[in-house]
Amino acid sequence: MPNRAERFYVKLALGLPIGIILLVLVSWGGCHAYQTWEERHMVRRAAVFLSIGDTKSAVLSARRALQMKPSSAGAARILAQAAEKSRDRVALDWRRKVVELEPHSTPDALALTDCALQFGDINTAEKTLAGIDDSGKQTAAFHATAAHLAKARKDPDEAKKQWVEALRLTPDDESYQMQFALACLEQPDVPERKEGQLLLEKLRSSPKQRIAATRSLIMDGVGRHHDAQELCALAKDLQSYPEAVFTDRILYLEFLRQLQDPEYPSYLTKIENDASSKPADLSALLSWMSTNGMNIVAIDFAKSVPEKVLNAWPVPWAMTEAYAKTADWSALERLIKNGNWNQFDFLRHAFLARALRAKDKAAAGEHEWAEAVKGASNQSEYLLLLARAISEWGWKDESVDLLWQLTKFPEAQSEALRTLYVHYAKTEDTQGLYRVLLRLAETDPGDLKVQNNLAQISLLLNADPGRARQLAADLYHKEPSNTAYVSTYAFSLFARGDAKGALKIMSALPDDQYQDPALAAYYGIILAAAGEKGKAREYLELGKKAHLLPEEKALLGKAESTLP
Repeated sequence: MPNRAERFYVKLALGLPIGIILLVLVSWGGCHAYQTWEERHMVRRAAVFLSIGDTKSAVLSARRALQMKPSSAGAARILAQAAEKSRDRVALDWRRKVVELEPHSTPDALALTDCALQFGDINTAEKTLAGIDDSGKQTAAFHATAAHLAKARKDPDEAKKQWVEALRLTPDDESYQMQFALACLEQPDVPERKEGQLLLEKLRSSPKQRIAATRSLIMDGVGRHHDAQELCALAKDLQSYPEAVFTDRILYLEFLRQLQDPEYPSYLTKIENDASSKPADLSALLSWMSTNGMNIVAIDFAKSVPEKVLNAWPVPWAMTEAYAKTADWSALERLIKNGNWNQFDFLRHAFLARALRAKDKAAAGEHEWAEAVKGASNQSEYLLLLARAISEWGWKDESVDLLWQLTKFPEAQSEALRTLYVHYAKTEDTQGLYRVLLRLAETDPGDLKVQNNLAQISLLLNADPGRARQLAADLYHKEPSNTAYVSTYAFSLFARGDAKGALKIMSALPDDQYQDPALAAYYGIILAAAGEKGKAREYLELGKKAHLLPEEKALLGKAESTLP
């Protein structure tokens, strides 16, 4: 008996811990399985919410899934999609997280690339696309995304090439056919454009593509001054589609107006009646009237609209524009002085600033303008709206200030900087160009044209000349046949006092290149410095036809003063 009892207690002593361990393991496994199930369930719920437009619930469900499983790629995808819908740049962070969790997923890498393009981050888009493996690069989706990237890089030839590849892999995809047709329209050759037009005509028979195809044919026709009657016929078809929007009807109305068609008055009346109860449509109609010099008509028509609709956004904005274009500043001030446009209140302050300035109330106007800038400064979309509004008013200094503010936002930085570059080039502001080029070189160090322009402007201003000379030399040795790089490198030698070396570099260019006035100016300056006075005169005269910066004009004048 004792032996049996001992064995019982031994078994009990051994079995109890093992049982506890097994119980813990089973419990942990059950808990883990439940968490996995719950995470997947929450992701599915989030996807459903997102599909029906309930973004808030989708985000809450996805965040709950991440609490259950921080490495949930599905939840991160939902959060990225939700952020993309609201144009929130945090979408990029979520897309990066998904790619980190699923590094071999081509669809996720393409989604990150598309997201980067949405927010103007071309460098991230390029790096992500380049990192996709060879099998992923053989898909139609890859070539479609590569086409979007090429378009963002303003390379229409490459974009068309990529759409050709996408269609080769999936020839029946109508959305790719649509994009290929649009790429053809951007080509300089008539046969290629004709190919695009024919394809768009074919796509007009597709229920899914007919709206986009017809709009594209109209826009292309307007840009190329096609027959107005033909375009009007297209617009009539467009507005008749069940899926057409109100702006499609306004487009048809515009053609009727231009053609002085007998149908115009009755169609305008019909549109006015339809828009009177819909704020978005009413705003579009009032803006169209204002654009076409019908401001008095717009203001008079608005008197027949119910006050509830008239006060609904974005109608107040459209009404304000109509009053501004009639220059009735007192009426405009009364209209918006005590209003509240909620998140767009910065626009109200801007219009009020304009009215006050026009009434010689400078101090009050400056206060309202400061409020406008303050209200818009936290979002790039708001700054863009404000910049577009005041550009029509001729507020150049304020526009430049807003563009510099836009450079703080990655999604708007590149476009803002390039717009500033054009502005400073037109106003011959060399210091401004230098400031822009420094930022452009930082944001896109792979853009050799920017690097060359930075070297050139730096040398003109004698700003960091050592770096500028090195940059000019690197670009020249990288592409010794590039005329712009040759000219900059030669100028760097000239600026260092080596006129003979500069002339040797410049003289290697083909003779016909010197007929470019800008290049001729530099060639003449270098010729004069190298002692070839007689030959220099011809090129200095030609150089006067170029659009030169003040520092370049001074160099040209100095060179002329040395001639006999």
